[in-house]
Amino acid sequence: MKRATCSERRPRPCPRAGTRGFTLLEMLVAITLLAVIAVIAWRGLDAMTRSRERLTDHDQRLNTLKLLYGQFQSDCEHLSSPVLLQRSPVEIGTGQLLMVRDRRDEGRPTEWQVVAYRLDGDTVVRAASPPADSRGAVQAALQALRQPGGGGNLMRPLVGDADGLTARAWVEPGGWQSENGRIAAALLSGNASASAAAASAAGASLGVAATAVRAIELSLSARMGDGDAPRYFQKICMTGL
Repeated sequence: MKRATCSERRPRPCPRAGTRGFTLLEMLVAITLLAVIAVIAWRGLDAMTRSRERLTDHDQRLNTLKLLYGQFQSDCEHLSSPVLLQRSPVEIGTGQLLMVRDRRDEGRPTEWQVVAYRLDGDTVVRAASPPADSRGAVQAALQALRQPGGGGNLMRPLVGDADGLTARAWVEPGGWQSENGRIAAALLSGNASASAAAASAAGASLGVAATAVRAIELSLSARMGDGDAPRYFQKICMTGL
């Protein structure tokens, strides 16, 4: 008896021997695995991107701190003598530090400049006055810079996301002081009788500047990245007086 072939039984072509397609269950499993792998890969890439952005932001904030303390070091090294200025060159307020710089050049008349480090909102800024050629001009500059926003075009933002700024001065003798009255009393008490002679260039050689601001400390609390707790930073600069 002759056996009917596949072509004789049905009009459709016969499948090849040993071949079969994917079942619906197999397709669903494959799609699910691909989706899980895609989610895992996306999360890993997102974590790497966030870490890179966080490190970049951290490095930028460190650079702003270096800029702040580098400028602060320069201001300290040029701090005016209280004998020549006839007043304290340091004034400390809430969230603010004012200093009087000596801008004298050799062979030129005496000039001063008032600089202020203060907390403006959540940003530490440095403000500066134009050069002052008299003690009256220094007093006017101090009064202007004590006001919020004082400094005009010479105000420069330095560190953001700051929560606090404090300062204190090492007055010799007396040690660390953070009150203006005590700083002024310690500086002027030893030089009251010789203030006229100290205003001349020979004052230093006469030893009348026995009391001076030897160092200034500037401390601030700032965040170094999104979600970070505030960190405490401190810089002590010697004045050279």
